[in-house]
Amino acid sequence: MTGATGVLTNSPIIDRWIDDELLNKRLSGGVLDVTKGHEILYQRVFGTKDIDQENEMTRDTIFWIASMTKPIVCATALTFLEQGKLSLESPISKYISAYKNAVVQTSKGHQEGLNRQATILDLFRHTSGVTYGQFGDGEIHKAYVDTAVYDFSNSNAEMAEKLSKIPLLYQPGEVFEYGMSTDLLGFIIECIADQSLAEIVRQRVLDPLGMTSTSFFPDTSDVVKTPPFISHNIMMPPLGSDQKWHSGGGGLWSTLPDYKIFATMLKNNGAYGDVRILKPETISLLRHNHFPKGIRFGTYTSALGITAPTQDLGLGFGLGLAVREHNQITPPGFKGEFFWPGVSGTNFWVDPANDLIVVFMTYSPEHRGQHRIDLRNAVYASLAEENCIEAISDE
Repeated sequence: MTGATGVLTNSPIIDRWIDDELLNKRLSGGVLDVTKGHEILYQRVFGTKDIDQENEMTRDTIFWIASMTKPIVCATALTFLEQGKLSLESPISKYISAYKNAVVQTSKGHQEGLNRQATILDLFRHTSGVTYGQFGDGEIHKAYVDTAVYDFSNSNAEMAEKLSKIPLLYQPGEVFEYGMSTDLLGFIIECIADQSLAEIVRQRVLDPLGMTSTSFFPDTSDVVKTPPFISHNIMMPPLGSDQKWHSGGGGLWSTLPDYKIFATMLKNNGAYGDVRILKPETISLLRHNHFPKGIRFGTYTSALGITAPTQDLGLGFGLGLAVREHNQITPPGFKGEFFWPGVSGTNFWVDPANDLIVVFMTYSPEHRGQHRIDLRNAVYASLAEENCIEAISDE
């Protein structure tokens, strides 16, 4: 598979999958790297970066990475934890006073007080009771939409103020509800540092790692021109003059080489080359399942497909990403793996058991669920075919 150079120049399984998706117009272009240790096992740049099919994709093309923003912002927040400026146990009301009087909207439409206050840990693991307005049609979801909580003309402070006035969907700590928790975390570290989230992330993670093409406000000349079905998605930053919001949950743009650096730092216990971003013990904390016993899951969780951090998929949730606690045969996954994809179609995972990093940059939101399955199947089938990994067993 690897040949003399360590580069897989022809993987029939992966190539066949990409070619079939291009032929059937489920992919228009993208960049994929599969790396084992220091060797690039597979590398492909394919398709075009605009719907007119005039400009070929390049490795340095910039994509909206959507929720792949979350691990970067969470890693940034953990630098404050290491400095003693942030505690996982602290209530979020320490920074957003309105949450001292938060209430929960019950299924019968009544409101009740909190059993306990939501904490910083709840924000990291999405158990704060905060949701996404776009992913439901209940009374609380409608309140998110009506008050324009998710609006790039908001500042982070304005977003947090609007959000704090809406009842929580669940009691803190009891339900995994994928939502705007990381956005609130981004605002909180703004409060601690007295800087914008963009500056904080740049100074603490992006610049030290040399991730020069990752930003909340990218060079638009290098950005993939998004097709209409994603360009009109209200979750996507508009990149206009009226954009103020640095969304900690989904506002970053990046390239494959940049995100691969970040993923490598996580795999290497917080260091990339001579640069250390986080201590090994902090990375261990990040990659540890923080769900309490008896955790329940919100109604949107099933829409996350194979990335839903449920026990039946062998998964839990760490500090900003999913973590695999048990081997999974179908689709394949090894204990110790961690990952989080984006609604735009971007995807990455790190598999320490096989010293593996996979980064995939593309736009395919309407096919993202199936692509997450198919890419994983293709990668591990290729590795197994060439005896690059041990056969996976169900634990």
